[in-house]
Amino acid sequence: MPLAAWGAKYPFLQENLPFWEKYLLAREELHTLLAGMVSEATLATAGFLENLSEGKPLLAYGAVRLKPADIDRLSEAFCRTMGIPRQTVVLPSPLPLYEDLAVAEDAAGFVAAELHAAVAAFAENIIAADKELNWLEPYCPICGAAAGMGLITPSGKKNLVCSHCQSVWVYLRTACGLCGHTEERGATVLIADEVPNWLIELCEACGHYLKVLDMRDALPDIVSYPLHYLTTWELDLAVRGKGAKPALFAIFSRAGWLRRAAAN
Repeated sequence: MPLAAWGAKYPFLQENLPFWEKYLLAREELHTLLAGMVSEATLATAGFLENLSEGKPLLAYGAVRLKPADIDRLSEAFCRTMGIPRQTVVLPSPLPLYEDLAVAEDAAGFVAAELHAAVAAFAENIIAADKELNWLEPYCPICGAAAGMGLITPSGKKNLVCSHCQSVWVYLRTACGLCGHTEERGATVLIADEVPNWLIELCEACGHYLKVLDMRDALPDIVSYPLHYLTTWELDLAVRGKGAKPALFAIFSRAGWLRRAAAN
């Protein structure tokens, strides 16, 4: 679905669509550039696929490295497409896990985090191309971040979507997608009539809830997982008063400096 049609369907998102249009184009440009920067052979021989049972994300193997000149090229392309001033970005080599990525809450931190996420997503496209990873952990197999949302595929499998790099992996249907706690009957499930084909999995063990898109009855045109997530605000009303915290995509808070800059 084109973003213009998306705005017509969800008028409350209209104001934010210019940001999302630039953001999606910027991610596409980064992926194009990364094809000449990240070695597929190095990723394939990192030992990740052979040791999935260890629960160790790909970036923990130290297989993803970028030259400073390549980071500069990526930063320039991202900033130009986003329409923001050029930022000087430094990323550790090898790229660290998400939890070890220390970035400031400013423009440079925003760019650094998005470059890191784009590299992780690019690596996922190579490592998991045409295969399902036997990964049963409640954190991303590539960067180690928590899930931002869930999916139930047309075949009934439960997938999780990374809150940072937006990689997707198959997960246990009855386990909490955020803490891994398993209940015999699964998590508490809540729905809202106003948001068809979506549900909430509420976990009492960790006090969080995960929004899950059920694609068994309808296969939506997903432009972007975070953008699709933003259409579900009415689901939050179903959990109001229960004291639970939602799973969120990192881009929501990362882009906060844009609002602060606009306010100043």
